[in-house]
Amino acid sequence: MAVHKKQDIEFVPSLQLFAQSRASSSYTALAGPNNSGKSLVLRSLKYTLGRSSYFVGTNRFYHVYHLSTSLRQTNELDQFESNFQSQFNDESHNHEQNVFDLARIITSLSDKRRSDLFTLCGALIGSTFSMKKVEEDNELSPRYIDMDGQNLSVGSTGTRLLMTILGICMDDRFKTILIDEPELGLSPKVQNALSAFLQDEAQRSKYFPHLERVFVSTHSQLFLSRSDMASNYVVSKDGARISLTKTQDINEFHRLQFNLLGNSLESLYFPSAIVVVEGKTDHAYLDRIIAVKFGGRRVTVIPSGGDVKKKVYALKESFGDLEKSPFRSRLFVVLDKVHQHGLSDELARLGVLPQNIVVWLKNGIEYYYPAEILQSVFSCSAEQIEHLSIVGDVVSLNGISKTKNDLATAVIRQIDGNTRFPADLLERLLNPLEQSIN
Repeated sequence: MAVHKKQDIEFVPSLQLFAQSRASSSYTALAGPNNSGKSLVLRSLKYTLGRSSYFVGTNRFYHVYHLSTSLRQTNELDQFESNFQSQFNDESHNHEQNVFDLARIITSLSDKRRSDLFTLCGALIGSTFSMKKVEEDNELSPRYIDMDGQNLSVGSTGTRLLMTILGICMDDRFKTILIDEPELGLSPKVQNALSAFLQDEAQRSKYFPHLERVFVSTHSQLFLSRSDMASNYVVSKDGARISLTKTQDINEFHRLQFNLLGNSLESLYFPSAIVVVEGKTDHAYLDRIIAVKFGGRRVTVIPSGGDVKKKVYALKESFGDLEKSPFRSRLFVVLDKVHQHGLSDELARLGVLPQNIVVWLKNGIEYYYPAEILQSVFSCSAEQIEHLSIVGDVVSLNGISKTKNDLATAVIRQIDGNTRFPADLLERLLNPLEQSIN
């Protein structure tokens, strides 16, 4: 396997151009699978941006018991920068350590900034923080952080992780903060609160007036920007090339969001996709073949009782604006060849993607039953299938007639994992459906 050195890595676009393009943007989220290069992008950006930036590595688990007094060293930023560059250029070293541990962060802040840190952290977590003396009657006693009546050292790891991130952001020597996986150790509720805070320019300005930009690399969809989808980038790696691709529209945003959720809405008790059909036999047949073809995925097939528009409108009421809904790319509507004039346009206005409106070339789902099963039911040859006749509720072929319901029952009973489906059914519905959920 080829081993690529840092100097061999090509960033697309270059990190200089990428940094310039995000110069006026206060928040940028980088997402992608493990080993896609997200952390390397952040470290390389830090290397590019220099001493006015700080890389918050993933190794930020600190034990804080008693705090010792200390002064901020005038040259510590220069030392940090020198150490960072040395480690960055060391091919055998993957820099994750933070120079500033939590104790150092807390003791180096001014009283006002420390109070702001406690206030902010308390607001995000729902706790109360204060500085207390170990011995109340001794002015020179060591201090500790009190959280709701107990020493922070015995509080949750997530609380200390959060305070570390916020404390570093409090440091007015840094204009840019780059946070690697801010979700580490934080509950979804706290993740959501932290993400909302980092993306709220008014709140950021109140607590971190010096902080111009925040970059995060994340596996959590909660840290994606929803107010500005173009602030989200997908990081991917191909050999020695690492690409940063901006999300261009709501569909790309939802695709990224789904990928961060494991691309499985079932884990959230939602269906992977929804298929709205017109009639009873359409529902029975498509429900069966979808269950067979997509075993393990929950695709919901909904009968409309002949009023597709009403059913789609009801879905819009449930999910909100379909054009912004994550279900938009996963909502399919199946129509007979003969249907209400202008129905497709009305469905599109309701928010259904035009390419997800499936109109059969023949009028009747029976024409899309598997040929081999129809041959078995009607005791006919493959050539005779072309002469299938549908009159009202009766389907006839080779002198044998069945109601639509009886035929559907007979066909469904024979469908299994080896069934070959008509090409038009695959091309118009099953293949696009598969692409939408994979």
